[in-house]
Amino acid sequence: MITIAPALKDKAILLGWITGLLLAAILLWALSFNFRSMRLMHTANRILVSMNDERRLAAPVSPPVAGPVPIGNWYRLAEPTDADSWFFVFVIMWNGILVPCGAQVNTDGQVTDILPLGSHAKKVIDRIPQGIMHMYINRIESAVIRGIE
Repeated sequence: MITIAPALKDKAILLGWITGLLLAAILLWALSFNFRSMRLMHTANRILVSMNDERRLAAPVSPPVAGPVPIGNWYRLAEPTDADSWFFVFVIMWNGILVPCGAQVNTDGQVTDILPLGSHAKKVIDRIPQGIMHMYINRIESAVIRGIE
């Protein structure tokens, strides 16, 4: 019988643990998507109420896009506003600062409004250069247009 070197056996056990933990984390991330998207929706609605905005997010939806999807969550807007619009919650990265924002997207794939989600985001969004804002808007619009076609 062949004996495996103890060092090789220890490395195999360590690799097995790392693989198991990684698979458990991936499974947890994938299975908690609905919970995370619902919590984000409730948080965004709470922020919209505090900003005296009449828009409300009704439900998470699968992205109305095809191909590469910008990182964020898609929601359907509630009835009092334009029910045919989507709302995309995402984060703008600028100067090492994460700025949570929401984009209202109409059915033609055009971003009609970008609004900051939070008091810190409201203070920072005016300092973000228009070129960076247009880059994010173009990414969202091009993803939606690919999905509509």
